[in-house]
Amino acid sequence: MNDTEFEAHLHGLLRPAAPTADLRERIGKELSAKARKAPAYSGRLTPSKRSFLQVLLRDFGWACAGAAAALAIFALLPAKQTPASATDSATAIASSEPPAAATQANAFEHDESANQLVATQDSEQLVETDDGPAREVRYTYLERHAWSNPATGARVYLEVPREDVYLLPVSLQ
Repeated sequence: MNDTEFEAHLHGLLRPAAPTADLRERIGKELSAKARKAPAYSGRLTPSKRSFLQVLLRDFGWACAGAAAALAIFALLPAKQTPASATDSATAIASSEPPAAATQANAFEHDESANQLVATQDSEQLVETDDGPAREVRYTYLERHAWSNPATGARVYLEVPREDVYLLPVSLQ
């Protein structure tokens, strides 16, 4: 038995049952009841047009409501907090390090930089420039930078890929 014969056999076995007379009668009653409750057709399919002034006032009202909501939110946000008293702020300033010394202790010093040529790619196409024909050459580099903090001994490394594109005149090649 192939697939088409199998499907034909299943179609013969699986037929939907016909609705009973009771079900048909109940559906008919519900449809007629809904038809009686439905509003009468007025003959107008499009909503009424509003004048330019009505639309303008409606939109202006929404804009004012949005502005009022934004102002209410800003009014409820707490203001910038200040120290409780001048003596508390004076003791806080005295106990902390001077800002110059703190930034100097956290300063990183540049240790090294290196450029490593990774690849070169020569284009086979000629580009017409004002100086005559030129060929596009791409150089791919990997830049490495290192910084260290002498106070803490921490080191930071950064690797950045870079691609330079040059137009070499054909006469120089």
